[in-house]
Amino acid sequence: MIAFLRNALNLLDGQGREEVSQFLVSQQNPDGGFKDRGGRSDLYYSLFGGMMLRAWSMEQRAEGVETEDRRPKAEAALSEHSTERSRRSHEAFEGSIYEDRRPETEAVLPELVDGTIQKLKQFIIRQSTANVTGFIEKCCLVLLQKELKTGRNSQIKALISLGRSFWKERHSINLSYRSFVLFLTLDAVLPFRRILKIGAQRMLAQTTIDGNSPCSEVAARLFLQKMMNQDGLTEQELLKSFACETGGFKAFAHLNNADMLSTAVALFALNYAGSDLRLLKPGCLDFIQQNYAEGAFLSGDGDPTADVEYTFYGLLALGVLAD
Repeated sequence: MIAFLRNALNLLDGQGREEVSQFLVSQQNPDGGFKDRGGRSDLYYSLFGGMMLRAWSMEQRAEGVETEDRRPKAEAALSEHSTERSRRSHEAFEGSIYEDRRPETEAVLPELVDGTIQKLKQFIIRQSTANVTGFIEKCCLVLLQKELKTGRNSQIKALISLGRSFWKERHSINLSYRSFVLFLTLDAVLPFRRILKIGAQRMLAQTTIDGNSPCSEVAARLFLQKMMNQDGLTEQELLKSFACETGGFKAFAHLNNADMLSTAVALFALNYAGSDLRLLKPGCLDFIQQNYAEGAFLSGDGDPTADVEYTFYGLLALGVLAD
């Protein structure tokens, strides 16, 4: 996912990167955690903030490739095989987010990014597995411990606790989504891919989806299928049916409007499955453009609140389209 975030950053000029970076830094609390919508430090939001910080850090440390050299490559990926509508959407997006302006500071200072990462690392070190409740929160803790290299012992304890939580919350979170989050987490942390595939196969056998399932659940199942090297053609077509004519993907089939979360996870899963996104690209670019506001991406469902979660999803969706 971080590679997709870097793709998105490559599309932004200095002004666009500055806006996004300033918003990201503004969302970190003094204790190092990232704010939820109530302003409290939260592991779920901190994971999104941490992944974006990781992308910034890798971008700054990229050796031998200047930003101006990389951006045309990302633009070419968007333009390749594009329709006329896709080209116009891309040009409009470029004008609104990364038009050629000359900000005083064209990129985030490495010291600022490093300092923000160190604050987040201290926040994660202070988290105790026993005090982290909830399966999703434990997954976030494991991923952040891995990305920030906070210690192998604490990571092993978190993994054990994660397994218990997966079973404990079997009635509150559906199996398909729990399995997706679990195997996405384990795939990032553990080297034993063969064992993961066996587990994923068993989980797939116990889950079903249909036209009433949410977009995110269909995307999760498709991801697990491709992890198992299955074709997932039925799921790909079902997932594409969530695409709105006006752009983006909607959460449920009966809805009329798209949202950023559904758009990002659908594009991510379809890309992972090797689907052709060319026909979807113009509308999705329009939708992403319409929901960009002063360094943040909005949810897309009319809520004007800006946070790190939807900013992450906006960058992820944009990065997938530039892949």
